Amino acid sequence: MKRLKKKTRITLSLRLVFIALISFTACVEDGDFTVPENLGEAENQKLTVLLDSIDKGFIELKSIKDLKKLYISGSNPRQIVSNIVIKGYVVSDDESGNYFREFYMQDTPENPTSGIKIVLNLNNIHAKYNFGRAIYIRLKGLYLGETNAGDGVTTIGGKPKFFDAREIDNITRNQLENHFFRAKTTAVIVPKLVTLGGVTNPENLGTYVTVANAFFAGDVTGKAFIDPKEDFDTKRIIKTCEGLGLVQAFVETSSFSDFANLALPKGGGTINAVVTKDFGGDFTVLVLNNATEVNMTASRCTPKSIEDYQTILLEENFENTAGNINIEGWTNYNEKGTKFWRSYFDDDSQSNAANIGSFRSGNDETISWLITKAINLDTTAEEYLSFETSTSFADGSTLEVLISEDWDGRTTTITTANWQVLPARIAANNDDFATFINSTFIDLSQYNGSVYIAFKYTGNGNEDFDGTYELDNLLINAR
Repeated sequence: MKRLKKKTRITLSLRLVFIALISFTACVEDGDFTVPENLGEAENQKLTVLLDSIDKGFIELKSIKDLKKLYISGSNPRQIVSNIVIKGYVVSDDESGNYFREFYMQDTPENPTSGIKIVLNLNNIHAKYNFGRAIYIRLKGLYLGETNAGDGVTTIGGKPKFFDAREIDNITRNQLENHFFRAKTTAVIVPKLVTLGGVTNPENLGTYVTVANAFFAGDVTGKAFIDPKEDFDTKRIIKTCEGLGLVQAFVETSSFSDFANLALPKGGGTINAVVTKDFGGDFTVLVLNNATEVNMTASRCTPKSIEDYQTILLEENFENTAGNINIEGWTNYNEKGTKFWRSYFDDDSQSNAANIGSFRSGNDETISWLITKAINLDTTAEEYLSFETSTSFADGSTLEVLISEDWDGRTTTITTANWQVLPARIAANNDDFATFINSTFIDLSQYNGSVYIAFKYTGNGNEDFDGTYELDNLLINAR
C-alpha cells in the first residue's frame, strides 16, 4: 500500500495580485541601474584580497553542489554564518527579457555537475554578470532558500520575505558590493548534451544544456512562443526521439521576452536552454536566453521501431517476489540504515512491484541498492533499457539508476566500483501517485561487456527526506 502524506500549498489571492502588480511594473520599466562591463581598479583589488584569503585558508571555497546540500526543500531560508565562498559561471542572460531579476550559474564552463539560482534587485543583469562570466559569491550573511517554498530550486537570496518567512527575497544592490566579485574571465560555455528523459536529473537543475533531435509538439502553425491568453509564462511541449519512443518536456517563455510573439519553428533540430522549474515547482522546464538558441530547420525525427528489437536481455516485473527482494543473481544491498528493497502489492496496478522508502526508519541516513544480475552486452549491437517508477511523495529523497562495467558482483565493492548515472525519467512529487511513469528508452550501446544496472535510493528518517519510491517492469530490448 502506498503511503500518503498530507501536503498543503497555501494560495493567497491577495499575494498573487501583489506579485503580479510588482512584476508588471518592474518588467515594463527601463533598466535604471547601469554598471560598467569592465573591472575597475577597486573591483580588481577586492577580488585579489578575496582570492588571497581563499589561498591562505581564511575563507573556504565550497562547491555549488556541496552548498546546495545545506538546504532542505520546503524549509525556511537558511542564513549562511560560515565564511564560505562559491565560484560559478553565469549561464543565463536577461537581455531578451526572458529572465527578470535573477540569474543562474553553474560550477564549470563545460560538463557541469551543479547549478544554482541567484535573485537580486537589479535590472539589466547581463551588463554586469554577462553570459560566461566567472563570479565569486561570499555567502556569509546571505541566505539559501526558495523563491516559492517547495519548488525545489535552491536559491541564494538576501533575506526571508516579509510576507512569507518560508521564502527567500532578493539580494539588495547595497549587498552586491560586499558579496559579489567578478573575475576577469568570461568563459566559453559549452552546453551539456542531455536527453529530455534525463533532463530531470537533479544535477542538471540550474545548468545550461542542449537537446538534439527536438521539435515542438503538434501543429504549431500560427502559434507563438507565448499563448496570448497567458499574462506571464507559457509552457510549450517539446519532444525528442529517444530510442524506441518519443519523450516530452516543456519550454517555458515569459510574456515579457522580446521573442514572445515569434512563430514556433515547424521543423526539428537542437535547442539550448537553462534547466529550471516552473513557478509552482511542479514541472522541470527549459528556459531560453534568446530565440537564437532554437535551431529547428531540419525534418522532425521518427522513433525507431520496437519490432526491430525483439531480443530481450532482461525482463523483471517482480510478480514472483515477496518480502525483501530476493531474485537469483540480483543484489539487495543496504549501504546505510536499515531499509531494504521490498516487494509489495500495488492496489492501482493490481500487481506486484518493488518498493523502497525510509518513512519511520529512525535512521539518520538511508542508502539502499537494488542491482540486477550481470547483463552481457557483447552479444547484441544495440540495447535499450526501460522501466517504470512511481512515488508516494518523493520528498527530498532521491532515486537514481546507475550502470557499471567494472563491478565484480561483490557487496564489499559496490561503493568502490565505477557507477555512471543513466538519463532516466524518474517519478517526482508532482506525478500522480496512482500512475507509474515510464523511464523512456535509455540507450546502452556505448557500454560493453557484462554490466550491472543499479537502483540507488538515498533518504533518511527526517520527514523532509523520507520519501517512498516504487519500481516495476524492467526491460532491456536489443537487436
